[in-house]
Amino acid sequence: ICPYIKVVKDRVAVIEPCGLAEGKCYDFCPRTPTDIAALDRRIFGHERLDSSLGSYISIEMAQARDKKIRSRAQYGGVVSALMTYAMDLGEIGAAVLTRPFDGGLMPTSVVAEESSQVLGCATSNYIASATLAGLNKVTKQRRVSIGVVGLPCQVLALRKMQASEHENGAKEVKLVIGLFCTWALSYQGFYQFLKGKLDLSHIKRLDIPPPPANILVVDTEKGAMEFPLEDMRVFIKPTCGICFDMTSEFADISVGVVEGMDDWNTLMIRTPEAERLIEKARQEGIIETKPLDEARLAHLREASLQKKRRAIDEIVKRTGDERNLLYLLLSEEERRKFL
Repeated sequence: ICPYIKVVKDRVAVIEPCGLAEGKCYDFCPRTPTDIAALDRRIFGHERLDSSLGSYISIEMAQARDKKIRSRAQYGGVVSALMTYAMDLGEIGAAVLTRPFDGGLMPTSVVAEESSQVLGCATSNYIASATLAGLNKVTKQRRVSIGVVGLPCQVLALRKMQASEHENGAKEVKLVIGLFCTWALSYQGFYQFLKGKLDLSHIKRLDIPPPPANILVVDTEKGAMEFPLEDMRVFIKPTCGICFDMTSEFADISVGVVEGMDDWNTLMIRTPEAERLIEKARQEGIIETKPLDEARLAHLREASLQKKRRAIDEIVKRTGDERNLLYLLLSEEERRKFL
């Protein structure tokens, strides 16, 4: 995107100042002023009716029918199944994904050009990565419809790219699958914490089971290790404290865990295009779905609402003014819901 900045691990280094007050990086950044209602209207055609979860058509539970996918993926394997299916259908010609472990702890942006490559990016890594770097790479190489899997902040940046007047490759993105996220870890701190405890090249998977487990599980080639989640909080990136979005509210499809059910995902269908894809996948036996019970839906809504309130509280602490919400441009009515 910019010749003046460089990504190093999970940090962005400024090589030299570019002299522009509001260039591409400012326009695309998820932490520069963002009109939430305007973005809702652009993506969904209307403003949100649900302040906690954003716009959506339906919320269900889902899992991949393919046992191979479920055995490799995190929980129900829905993200891997849908991206693979979209490529096989020809809906997209490439997928921008994140390989969770690339010979070490740091995740890497990957462009899958064959559906068989998708499963290699299954499972989670809780370290922030430059996933959208893969989007810039593929759009420079060839013109093709693209699918992207990202965290809420990455999905927001992608949507701001699509809305921008600056020329960029995001216009080629046809499918956006967003992941649920409450925070991401800093690479350097987490690396230092783990390196004296295990061989980082042996890590196969990281997992944070739903409450009340309150642990981080590190699966390695030699077995699993558990660490109290409280020990991880010191490594959370500061910007996560002001993040307003737990469920990737601007995605076409949002996917997360189902509390108490290890082999199922929560599936939020947000756009008509996504609804059509999900229905095809259901009919062809790619995924199985069933209703999300009211108790779990209520808990999901409450968890998302509390994340918004914590973000607003943290922002007001930083600004000292409840009307100055940094990057969040909210109506007075919306703002009052979270104070």
